[in-house]
Amino acid sequence: MNKKSIVAASALLLVLTGCKDAHIAIKDADTPIVTVGNKTITKGEVFNIMMATYGASNAVSTSNNKIAAAEIEITDEMKKSAQDTINTYKSLYGDVFTEYLESSGMTEEDYMNEYLIPSLQSEKLITKYLEENYDSVCEMYTPVKAMILEFSSNEDAQSALSALKDGSKTPAEVIEEYNGLITADEKIITNDSTSVDSMIKTVIFSATPADGWTYVPSSDGTTFDVVKVVENDPDNMKEEVLESLAAISNVQNDSTTYFFKKYGFHIYDKTLYDSVSMNYPDNLVQDLPKE
Repeated sequence: MNKKSIVAASALLLVLTGCKDAHIAIKDADTPIVTVGNKTITKGEVFNIMMATYGASNAVSTSNNKIAAAEIEITDEMKKSAQDTINTYKSLYGDVFTEYLESSGMTEEDYMNEYLIPSLQSEKLITKYLEENYDSVCEMYTPVKAMILEFSSNEDAQSALSALKDGSKTPAEVIEEYNGLITADEKIITNDSTSVDSMIKTVIFSATPADGWTYVPSSDGTTFDVVKVVENDPDNMKEEVLESLAAISNVQNDSTTYFFKKYGFHIYDKTLYDSVSMNYPDNLVQDLPKE
């Protein structure tokens, strides 16, 4: 049996014919599909291997792609990105990529439409989740745009603060003149920002743009900072906030749960349920309380 036949036989096993005692059953499980020497492999044996190895990931990824297809419109930009990826693969891998498609029984168009474009659609789901739940997520993570200037000595920090308050120097200039440790960039800070000192976060979340520059020693006393809140209204910096929130792992998990719950994702097979529960807990929504 060649590779293409094996792929076709494997795909056949995904056509489920029934359910008994909360376990998926397939038709003709004892039917042989390949023989090697004196060893015969049946449909049931291959199915069990596939279920154990790929069942959870396939169930989740296939469902996610279905959800993305329903939620996210395919754009010309996505089509171009997918085609660019195909062209890159062909340039980098040449015949190897062509042989891979042939062995999988796919054309370039199949690969684009069944894999690349669905992946691009899936990437947009978290942004849609955030747009639909923007106020509540912002309330949870309190995004603020701030500038944090860090110095190694109290003297340098105080000199920088004085120059900034009287307007004689810019943030970039005080970083240069007073041995600043980081660049003078504005950035979005949330209560999930682990790279920002807790004392600085406390000051930032209680300040407003009208407060101007403030001196803040770090909680461990190793650095001395001058900080300023640039913007604290999420609606005035939505694009930046969306990008920042989308990078938070808990937000990504909440997005997954949101869409899988919206579409009623439900697993009936006990083996598959246990596997998804262990490896993809945020996708397993059927036991969540009803709203």
